[in-house]
Amino acid sequence: MESQTGSGESRSLHRALDVLEFLARNGRPVTLAEITEAIDSPKATLHRLLATLQSRGYVSQEPRTGRYAAGIRCFELGSMWAQKLDLRMVAAPLLAELNERTGEMVHLAVYEHGDVVYVDKLESSQPIAPQSYVGRRCPAYCVSTGRALLAFMPADEIERVLAEPLPSYTEHTLTDPDELLALLEDVRRTGFATNAGSYRDGVCGVAAPVRDHTGGVVASVGCCLPESRFGDERFDLLRDATVAAAAAISGRLGWVVAEGITTGGRRPGP
Repeated sequence: MESQTGSGESRSLHRALDVLEFLARNGRPVTLAEITEAIDSPKATLHRLLATLQSRGYVSQEPRTGRYAAGIRCFELGSMWAQKLDLRMVAAPLLAELNERTGEMVHLAVYEHGDVVYVDKLESSQPIAPQSYVGRRCPAYCVSTGRALLAFMPADEIERVLAEPLPSYTEHTLTDPDELLALLEDVRRTGFATNAGSYRDGVCGVAAPVRDHTGGVVASVGCCLPESRFGDERFDLLRDATVAAAAAISGRLGWVVAEGITTGGRRPGP
């Protein structure tokens, strides 16, 4: 509903933003009557406002039906905003919260040609912790941050990665393509990935995907910790905190969650 506070110009600005948000949320062309009912403003006022927005490209009108929709200019501005976002800058406060909540090493990672690359890292507050560094590469099929990314790659990329030689780094490394396909399907279903000593003995992790404004997975967030602190008594906390951090970063990148965040399931193996 239209704001009733502030000057006339302020009310007009609020009314224009209300209109644009209503059109963007609706997802389909709407009539002037529908807009009037939703915004609760005089029809003549809204008609003039829509004409102004249309002249600037923020609103489009179907010639045949006269219905209104968000215009291409909204998409252009959103795209320019998204392109200027710095992933590390956006993620930094959420990584810090995850690091403080869990006390564990936290990674922000991106995918590159079968590998995961760590682009940011916060150290564990615990006296015993794994060693890592920004810029480190790891095979995506072995580590939780990589699995959280690989699972959402195009099918042909997943097929390419699993068709290549898959070295075994520990006795727990999964190298069977069919088992890895099942694991990646589990990641897509549950929304998180794990690793229990599959790349380095005694080192475990849990990670979740980060999405941009299009819904595409562009990064992952994960906790990396010793096996001794990855027991069942802590797993729910680690999983839920990691998934929540990834969702919060996604929200700041413009991804709108249609439904509430749900987490569940146990560790699916190495």
